[in-house]
Formats: sequence, C-alpha cells, structure tokens
Amino acid sequence: MSNLRETVRKRILVDMIRSVQPTSRWKIVVVDAKSLRILNSACKMADILEENVTLVEDITRKRTSYPSKDAIYFISPLSESVHALVEDFTRAKPMYACAHVFFSAPLPDNLIGKLREIGQFIQTFRELNIDFMPKEEQVFTISHPNTLYNIFHPPTPATATSELQSMASKLMSVFSTLGELPHIRYHDVSGENHPDGIPFRLAAMLKREFENKCEQEPEFPPKSSFRQPVLILLDRSFDLMSPLVHEFTYQAMMNDLLVMDDGKYVYQAEDNEDAAGTSGMGASAAPTSVKSADPKLTKALLDETDVIWMLIRHWHFVEASAYVIDNFKKFLMENKAAVSYLSGEQKKVDLNEMKDTITSIPQFQEMKAKFSVHINICNECQAIFERRRLDLVASVEQDLATGETADGKTPRNIVVDMTPVLVDTQIPAYDKLRVLMLYIIAQEGIQDLDRKRLLDAAKLSLEDSQAITNLGLLGVRLSSNQEKKKKLNVPRYTYYGRVAEKKKKARKRKEGDVPYDLSRFVPMLKYIIEDQISGNLDAQLFPWINAPPNDENSAKAGSSSTAAAAAAAASAMFSTKSKIPAALQPLASAGNPYSLRTTRASWAKKPKLNMNDGGGFGGAGGGAGASGKNGEDADDLRKNGPRVVIFIAGGVTFSEIRSGYEIVKELKRDVIIGSTSIINSTQFINVLKTIHSKDEARGIGSSGHLAQDSLSVDAVAIPKSVQGSAIDLSRKDSTRVAAKEEPAGKEKKGFKLFKKKEKE
Repeated sequence: MSNLRETVRKRILVDMIRSVQPTSRWKIVVVDAKSLRILNSACKMADILEENVTLVEDITRKRTSYPSKDAIYFISPLSESVHALVEDFTRAKPMYACAHVFFSAPLPDNLIGKLREIGQFIQTFRELNIDFMPKEEQVFTISHPNTLYNIFHPPTPATATSELQSMASKLMSVFSTLGELPHIRYHDVSGENHPDGIPFRLAAMLKREFENKCEQEPEFPPKSSFRQPVLILLDRSFDLMSPLVHEFTYQAMMNDLLVMDDGKYVYQAEDNEDAAGTSGMGASAAPTSVKSADPKLTKALLDETDVIWMLIRHWHFVEASAYVIDNFKKFLMENKAAVSYLSGEQKKVDLNEMKDTITSIPQFQEMKAKFSVHINICNECQAIFERRRLDLVASVEQDLATGETADGKTPRNIVVDMTPVLVDTQIPAYDKLRVLMLYIIAQEGIQDLDRKRLLDAAKLSLEDSQAITNLGLLGVRLSSNQEKKKKLNVPRYTYYGRVAEKKKKARKRKEGDVPYDLSRFVPMLKYIIEDQISGNLDAQLFPWINAPPNDENSAKAGSSSTAAAAAAAASAMFSTKSKIPAALQPLASAGNPYSLRTTRASWAKKPKLNMNDGGGFGGAGGGAGASGKNGEDADDLRKNGPRVVIFIAGGVTFSEIRSGYEIVKELKRDVIIGSTSIINSTQFINVLKTIHSKDEARGIGSSGHLAQDSLSVDAVAIPKSVQGSAIDLSRKDSTRVAAKEEPAGKEKKGFKLFKKKEKE
C-alpha cells in the first residue's frame, strides 16, 4: 500500500533537491507561501538541510544575495511568484549564480514567456505536479476551504466552473504523482446523468485533463503490474449527517471539541511545564511541542513522529484514554532511575548505571512530553463531554442518524426525546443546532410551524435559524409541504435504508464496529467503498465516465448495459470492536519501548510501528507504508484488487477518514481518501450560517481565523477550571483521568457516560 506523504517527500528530496548537484556543493532553496505548505506537509526541515541546503527562503521577502551559489526555486505557477523570480536575475547583480526552477503545477503559457527574459540563468526547468497536500499517509486535500460556497451558492456560474476546473487540475496532479490513470465513477443523485450535477461536471473536466496529459506524455501512465485504480467522485451533499454527528474516536473527538490549529493541538502551558517535559528537552523533542505566538499557549504537533498518536488516533476514546493512562504508569515504573535522577532523589548507584540513565534522559523526557500532551487531551475531552452533557446530546443524535434506538427499536416519539436537549441551558447552541439539523434531515422536512416551535424552545438566534434554512442549498428538503426532488431511490445509500437492510439480514457485528451506544452511526462513505470493492456499487447511482474492461468492471449491481450506456452518454456529452486488549499493549517488534535499563537500547532508535496493530491503514487507525519490509506491504494490497480513491468536493470528516482505515484493515485493499479540505462540525455550521451571502469575504479563511471562530463558541472554548496544561507527570496524583483499578472482568469507571452496546 502506497504512502502519499512518502511519495511526495521523495519527489521533493530526490527528484528536485538531490537532482541539483552544483560544483560548489551547497545550494539554496527558495519557496513561495503555497509551495512552502506543500513542502511542510511532506518534509521536515532537517530532511532538507541534510541535502546540502544552507538556506530555505521566502521569495516574497527581502533576501541576502549569494552570487556564487545555485538556487533551487520551488514555487507555484502564479504571476507574482514568476515576477519575483524574474526580478532576482534582472537586477544589476543577480541574486544567485543560476536558477533551477521547479513548479508545483503546470505553468500557463502566458507566464512561460516571462521566463525567456532570464533564460540564460535557468539551468533546470521542471513541473513536478505535486499541487496537493498529503495530510496523512493515505489522505490528501487540495486546500480549497471555500468550496462549499463556490459550488453550492456561487456568486456567479463562472465561479463554480473555475472551482471545479481547479479541482480537476489538482486531482490530475495527484494521479500524476501516483503514476496512475484511473477509471472514473461519480455520484448521480438523479440517476439520469444530469449535466448540472457537481460530480458529473467534475468527472467530465477530469476526463479532459487526463486526455490532454496522455496526448502530451504518450508514456503516461507508466507500465504497472497492478490494475488501474477506481476514482469515485462525490460532493458533500451525499451525506450531511456525518459532519453533524458527534464522533467519539480519539482523533475525531479532539478535533470536534478542542482547539486545533492545522493539525496542532493548542493548550495552555503552566509554570510546571519543564517538570512535565514539554520544554527544555533538546532537539530530539522539538517537533512534538512548539511555542505559539501567545506566550500562554503551546502547540503540540500530532504526526507520525508520535508513536502514541499513530497507535490510538482511531480507537474509541475510552480505550485510547485507558491506554494512555495505563502505559504512562508503566512507563514511569520501568524508568524509576530516570524519574529519581530528574527529581533529585536518586540514591547512590554505580557509575555504569548512572551513565545509562544520563545517556537516556533526553529520550525519556521526549516520551514523557508526548504522554503529557495526550493526558491533557484526555482531561479536556472528558471535562467538555461532561460539562456539555454530550451523553444526552449524542444519544438523541444516534437515534436520529441511525433511525433506531440503542436496543434496535424504532424511536416512538423522537421530539419528546429531543426536548430535554433543546431546553437544557447547560448545552451550548451549537449542539442544539446539530440536533435540529439532524432531525430535519432525517424527517425529510417538517412543518414550518413545528420548526419555529423547536427554534423557540432551543432559544436559537436568527443566525442559527439561517443555518438551518441554508441546508436547502445543499439539497435538504426543509418543509414537509415542499415537493420532493427527484432522486434515484437506492435504499442502501439513503440514511435509513441500511437499517431496514440490517433487520432483514440480521447482519452479524463486524470486529471493526464500535460497540458503544453513542457510536452506532456509520458514515455512508464506508458502505460506498465496501460496495465498490465487493463489486456491488449501483451502476445507475454511480455511473462510469470511463468504465474498465468487462473483466475488471466491479459494477455488478445493475446490468452491464446500464453501466455502458451511462459511460457512453457521458463520453458523448464531453467527448473532447469488540475486544482490543492485545492491540493496546506495546508492540513486540519494538522490544520493550518503555525501558531505559541499557545505555541506548530502545530510545536511541525509535521503534518502528507495526501499522497492522492499529496504527495505520492496515490497522484500526494511523499511517500506512511503514509496515512490512521497505514498504512491500504497500504493494501487497494492490495485488488484491485495484486501488480505490475517493474524492469529496466540499470537505471530508474525520469519521469518514476513520472508515477508510477500517476498510483497509477488514478487506485488505488499498484506499486513498481526498477532499477539498478536512472539516469539523463547527466549520461546517459556520459555513452554513453564511453560505447564502454573496459577500466575497464570507470565506472560511485561514486556520487562525478558524481557531478564533471556534473559540467564540462553547464548542471549543475551554474555561480555566478545565483548561489543558502541562501536568506535572512526576506527581502520583497528576493522572486525573485514571480510574481506580477494578478487578478483572469488571468495566473501568473512568467514563461512566460511555456505555458499551449490548451484544446482539
């Protein structure tokens, strides 16, 4: 199974930086804001500096001239970046000896002409085609945060067309990087190949992009022993419940409830931070925790360098928090010498033992800091869960989203169940709004008078009411008096169709299903991917724009003639859980990763995480490509069938990303999930509040803007009483999430509000 992040990293380090070998050995890298984000998403600064790079500089800022050094320009094909490049070599004294120019995407013809002015200085010119962001090993975005505005209520039709064309170009960039030419399917809600459908238009544009690519590069795609991948195009309207339902797996829950800034966890550091090990740890720990602009706040980066994060990020929060607490205690117990040394309580020991301890202190502090971050996350999530009465909120949400109660019965009077949530003053407006939206979506519209009464009961603002009204722009039927839009009714891909299907089949619970009352909802995306892999994805609801040969065609549902007709029409129109104890334990392959009894045995070399034990797409959650020798396991999954790539225009949720990880674990197939952006519920609702406006300033904005918006609501605001801090991990009473040890066979009391679902 391929690793997108590693693929982009090699493209940058090997195909770009290492390919430039100046006689002076040393080189400078010049970037713009957009290319810097791509570079940071795949590489560490240390990786770049190891390639004989002395400086990485911003092309827009004033820079020192180095006329004897070669410069590698990694920039985006924008006029301002090209203009700055030309200026560097048209001045009286050129900035550098020569330029090796690499563009992140194809350069328009009108900008190629500008480069002729400095042709004598350009020694290398190349388009890398990495115009996307690898957010995780099997997840990417194209950094289009305003797509929901631009495709569902654009200021002009040209805006939507431009947005879709940009998506198509960047998707082509993804497959160019992968070296693959996909067979394309798209979601057609009407089942009639309507030319106004967003996925249909995107599919047609992407088809043209690939045709142009193949004309310009006859050798594309390179020969491969694997079958061509399948790309399924969707827009956010295909499932509006997933962005609204509370998800209680670790990564999704923290991104829903806590303050996050571009993948970094933001928390308040206290005076005891040094004791906790979040600062003063030396260079080895630098990537884990960094200071923010606000001196009171610290940002912790959660990525593949954090072995705890990679292992637990897709576990249910109860199991993740139990793992953090139990293994932190074990970590301290097995490193008593280091704890004693740092606290100044070390007794007399021989010199060799002291040498072992001192040598391992930096690695000990680094791991201690990682535990500190995760204990903070557990503390904050638990406090917010209890304070906002999320047990009550999520119970109603699950009944609405699944169409059945925790005991498998149809809800008798859902309005009666909703009322305590709507009138509770302890529950913030955002959570009440989520419940109301789910109710209207589930009921396919309600009476206008009933909606007014519910809004009044919840005491929601006009802005909140507007957010509900704006659901109509995404295809939701708001009023029961409205005429129903024509849709192809395939029960499996409707919100409640799967409930009836499950009752008919009495489906056995899968090992990957989360057995908790508040985690019964399964995103629709999971069923779509499963059906594609099994060959049962409906060919009328998901027609092909370029169907594979009959022996590869996995569209068994519906007649082959239907699939062929759909593909021909498009071509003609656009011719041009159960128990996890074993997985919770430290990995055997890592030896004993918590012991510091030898000089540098375990911490000097970071243990390789076996993704099949829960860390990656081969397990319950985490990265891919790290399992198996030299990434051989990556290829093994493609031998089981063609790779499946999903792209959602309008944002993907963390619950949908988790579903992709589960599918790979269960079905042993390669899955990549992409979108215009990754969204949480707060961002989704903020968009809905303003999507009706034609104001150009209505966009989601930067991550800082998002964080500020989030802080303005109780959804992520953290009062002082429960604010995250760097807990003094050397204190016995510091692990506040920990519960009293229970006898074997009894359930821990740490999270009473999370009730395990009874086995059927």
